[in-house]
Order: sequence, then structure tokens, then C-alpha cells
Amino acid sequence: MTDMNRIPLLALSFVILAAPAAAEQDERKIRMKDLPTTVRDAFEKQFPQARVSGVSEEKESDGIVYEIECRWRGRKHDVTFKPDGSLASVEETIPVEEVPAPVMTALKNQFPSARIKKAEKVTESGTVAYEFELKKAAKKEVKFSPDGKLLEAE
Repeated sequence: MTDMNRIPLLALSFVILAAPAAAEQDERKIRMKDLPTTVRDAFEKQFPQARVSGVSEEKESDGIVYEIECRWRGRKHDVTFKPDGSLASVEETIPVEEVPAPVMTALKNQFPSARIKKAEKVTESGTVAYEFELKKAAKKEVKFSPDGKLLEAE
């Protein structure tokens, strides 16, 4: 291999290795006490006595949000707030038995060989959806509306 052929390979290697590091820069672990007071107060009011396991500050296309991972009322929740303390989203891990029948039917019809690794009830701006982490399927994550319409598949 000539030196001229190695340059594109070196550049490609750098891009491949740098991409995960760049993605991690958009999310930064912080402590609960480092949250804006508006966010901390809103969380404590809406999720009293929740046991916090992680807090992060995330840069998204429309600004910064704060995600709090916790256990509340016996379930795992990922709660996201905007800097003003308004609730952006709640992802609640739920047992499969609580998934609405139309969603389960659609999931089984569209991904017949899939096994559910995790089921979540996701509420964003008042809209509910059901998200699944799958194994033994072409797609690893899928999201459905409560009536069984496929919203996303990755």
C-alpha cells in the first residue's frame, strides 16, 4: 500500500473513532445539586420521594434539557425537563402486560420473531406512545401509538 492510499484510510479511521466521542459531548453527567433550581423543584414536586440514580445535561437541537433517571413508585423512569422546569418527557418502564392490546397486536404482526427486551410508556407533550427495545428482530427499537400505528423503527 502506498502512502497516498494510507491517507484516506487514516482519515476514515479518525472519523470512526471520533464520532462516539463527539456524540458523548452532547450529554454530560452532572449531580442533582447542579441542576437549575427550577428543574430540581419541579422534579421533587412531580416525583416526590423518587430515588435518583443519574442526572445529565443534554444538548438537543432546540436547546438544553435535563434528564433524571430514577425509581418512583416501584418503576424506573427517565424524566426530561426544560431549563424553565417544564416537563418535556417521561419514559416509564412498564410490564408487557400493561401494553394496550392494539399495540401488542401490531408489534406481533410487524415483528413476529421479535422478543421484547424492554417496554416503555413514553409521554411527550401530553402524547402517549409505547416504545420497545427488541431482540431477535431486524429493528432494535420501535415506537407505536396507543392505537397500534408504527411511529418509529430503528
